[in-house]
Amino acid sequence: MKFFTAFLATETNTFAAAPTGWGSFQEYGIYRGDASTRDPQGFGLSPLTLGEWLAEKGHELVESTTAFAMPLGRTVRAVYERLRDDILADLRSAGPVDGVILILHGAMVADGYDDCEGDLIARVREIVGSEVPIGVELDLHCHYTALMQRSADVIIAYKEYPHTDALERMRELMDIVLDAAQGRVKPTAAVFDCKMVGLWHTTREPMAGFVRRMQAVERQPGVLSVSLGHGFPWADVPESGAKLWVTTDQDPTLAAALAEELGREFWSLREQTGTPALTVEQALTQALALQGGPVVLADMADNAGGGALSDSTFILRELLARGIGEVAIGGFWDLGAVQLCADAGVGARVDLRLGGKGGPTSGDPIDLRATVMAVVEDFSQPGLMGADDRMALGRSVWVRLEQGIDIALIGKRSQVLAPELFTGLGIELGNKKLIVVKSAQHFHARFAPLAKAVLYVTTPGTVNMDFANLPYRVRGLDYWPRVADPHWVGPAVPPPGQLYEIDGLRLHLHLSGPASVDARQPTIVIESGAGTVSPLYARLQRTLARKYPVCSYDRPGLGWSQPDARPLDAERNARRLHALLDAAGVSGPLVFIGHSLGGLLMRVYTGLYPEQVAGLMMLDASHPDQFALYNEAPTEQMAAERAKRVRLREGGAPPPEFALIDAVYADMPEAAAQMKSTFTPEAVDAMLYEVQGLQQVGRQAATAPDLGDRPLVVLWAPKQPAPAGVEGLDLVYQRWPAYQEAHAGLSTRGRVRALEGADHMGIAVLPPFVAQVAEEIDAVMAQIAADR
Repeated sequence: MKFFTAFLATETNTFAAAPTGWGSFQEYGIYRGDASTRDPQGFGLSPLTLGEWLAEKGHELVESTTAFAMPLGRTVRAVYERLRDDILADLRSAGPVDGVILILHGAMVADGYDDCEGDLIARVREIVGSEVPIGVELDLHCHYTALMQRSADVIIAYKEYPHTDALERMRELMDIVLDAAQGRVKPTAAVFDCKMVGLWHTTREPMAGFVRRMQAVERQPGVLSVSLGHGFPWADVPESGAKLWVTTDQDPTLAAALAEELGREFWSLREQTGTPALTVEQALTQALALQGGPVVLADMADNAGGGALSDSTFILRELLARGIGEVAIGGFWDLGAVQLCADAGVGARVDLRLGGKGGPTSGDPIDLRATVMAVVEDFSQPGLMGADDRMALGRSVWVRLEQGIDIALIGKRSQVLAPELFTGLGIELGNKKLIVVKSAQHFHARFAPLAKAVLYVTTPGTVNMDFANLPYRVRGLDYWPRVADPHWVGPAVPPPGQLYEIDGLRLHLHLSGPASVDARQPTIVIESGAGTVSPLYARLQRTLARKYPVCSYDRPGLGWSQPDARPLDAERNARRLHALLDAAGVSGPLVFIGHSLGGLLMRVYTGLYPEQVAGLMMLDASHPDQFALYNEAPTEQMAAERAKRVRLREGGAPPPEFALIDAVYADMPEAAAQMKSTFTPEAVDAMLYEVQGLQQVGRQAATAPDLGDRPLVVLWAPKQPAPAGVEGLDLVYQRWPAYQEAHAGLSTRGRVRALEGADHMGIAVLPPFVAQVAEEIDAVMAQIAADR
């Protein structure tokens, strides 16, 4: 049988300024069907090995293009199209083939092509037809796209990071394609979108165990392959992110079930699997405290394998400032420095302006006086594809600083893969305190045995490790860790209002009441208490909406709003609410009703958007000082509450709270159903995030400006709970009346009134008190009208 192969790989950092051009591929060689003979220890190792394996089985391999470029920015369109079209032309020339095996990366992006690999595979499919199996090997940091899945029969990604298993995965792929070509299997794939962005090292638990778990599933009957594509975080393309897919033999149901099962297992490990990054200062302090061997520092943000230029100076500058010696650092990509040192010759003392050539993410260049210790032409280091694989580094240089810092300068931009990048130049590593490698993780397999410890360092480099805040414009923001649970679907009962996309979250706002015909007519905004959902205020909203436009909304994780992964912050909440109101067409003026913690939140909103707020009402509102007296998170109670809600979801008996909800909202069955539908375990998680932010909210409210001369009514509930027996909490109860008087003093037109018989929740939900709240709102509206 005759098979066809091509190798095309680069990993595109769409945030990198420098494009990937023809020269980027030429640097490592563009081979037209002869890489296996011209570069057998480099990128030709893949077609060479594949051809040998197939020959052992009596089959023929037609070798097409092999081309690799070190990651940079988007590939120039004409460059991608030329490489692609060369491969397609070779495939047509090869005549009928029995199978296609493509060795690709999976994260190549070009101008006009967000999914280069998907485009290539789809065009290969057009040529070979539907009956010829197409197999694809991808880097673990791929974007597994719908077009790839539709166009290929089987796709396998590396399982290990660092990628020590590339040849092993290629052998698995070949076997499946061969079986498919001979009619023994018919691959069928299903994918689960984990909705996660990050880096996950498989060299330590729990990821090492998860790799073993995938391998165990592959031994199940009917399963051909299991892959977890980690995604490449620095690509702003629609289908990026971690995905798990399973390929079975003609069993789509099994594939889908296993993909979701394993994908959710990986999701459950999210808090345990991230990359532990330190600042430069933290890393140096920790490293110098360790004794007994070199400590390896990984300069992750300057990793050429992620699209960085490998010329940042942040760590070197700190080493110089602290006077730290016995250090090796590399590989610095600085062609000017390499040329100057080579021209000067070994033993020469040279003045270098090192690094910092790539802009702000490279830092500033450093002026150094150095001694040239070695110059090596056509230097290389071991690659990732096995013992015979080599990564070319071009002319490379070792320079030494008087401080005792040895620097490896390289002529071809590359991440550090092996100690030979240093030792091959003559740099001894065993006597070093620190070894700084410009790499994210691929160094680990070969450096870990000689290191006392490995520390990961984050700098302001091109490869930004702040995954929650990557500046995506094309990719959706519905991913972890930007949001707490992107898999969250919300309560089963439909929301009373609308969902709006705000700051990457779907947030719920319910606007009711008469449409305003006068731009001066205020809209009422209900700001809920801590951990409280919007339907709680359904009676209040219905009553007020008879006269006025009224909004209630849910903060992240509450009601129908998507969770956030951060503690409550009043200023962030105000900015989101401002955007949410704008999205709903509410521009102001506004009258706030702040219940409990909502009283503090509306103070911060008024401070940020004073021109929008015309009047306010506090309903038994919290005071900033109370959190200094009592701010203990009731963790045991919240854990018990969450467990109760889990039991309900699993079919357990309704909790006692449901009877109370039915009683309070007996005349509002829709609101009762909404309340009960929000009784979820995830809502408890959101409550905990709110509790974690209470002190911060208190500080923000305390420093917010006073409310000026805005109409302000403070209504409070004299009916306090029985003493809790907790000193701080009981002291809050004692000071509650004074807190309410203090609230009224925030405005020159503030007044306070106790609603006799009301308790903290009843003041906002029970009919007699809601009626009194409505009367007071009428008074506030009258004052606002009189001020016009």
